[in-house]
Amino acid sequence: MPFQLPDMNSLSSEILMEEDEPEKVDVPCDVEDEHSEVHCPICSHNSGEASVIQKMNEIEANLTGTVSCEEIYRIQHELYEHQVRQPLLRQGMECPEISLDQIRNHYQNHRLNLKDIIAKEILFVNVMQVHFRKSQIATMNVKDKTKTLNMKGVDQWVKLSKHKLDLIKYYNGPLAKKSKGKNGGIKPYEFT
Repeated sequence: MPFQLPDMNSLSSEILMEEDEPEKVDVPCDVEDEHSEVHCPICSHNSGEASVIQKMNEIEANLTGTVSCEEIYRIQHELYEHQVRQPLLRQGMECPEISLDQIRNHYQNHRLNLKDIIAKEILFVNVMQVHFRKSQIATMNVKDKTKTLNMKGVDQWVKLSKHKLDLIKYYNGPLAKKSKGKNGGIKPYEFT
């Protein structure tokens, strides 16, 4: 006999009917909100070796970790406007407009940037550690002001710490080497 999950609408309406206090009602939900796929102008254009999209990708790869994401998106937008769109418009040709929001959406949702993902994960684990340190590692007796360590909280904090250190090792090790390998720099002309 196959297992069937209850319908979300009927489940939430049953919970609402059972509750007399409308203060706080929690219902199960999906972790991510569903986004309707919208046409992405960056995905739909050719990303050949000499294209402006390839240059935008190089900007992202070279500046990640040194400049904020928003600044990278702004630089990419300016590159597109000044090197592609404005020259074509001056020639009387049509050129699609790519907005800053479309660039942000593309680079956040359609293209993986491992360096940025790992950096954000490290920062998030750090925030979790601060939360554990403040609220789940130690308790204090109000009367005699003695502190007691919660071993489960300490264990979780140590696991987070190890996870963060592993991420930092990867960020500074193989990921950093991969980034350095891509930047060939300016090469001299070869005469044959």
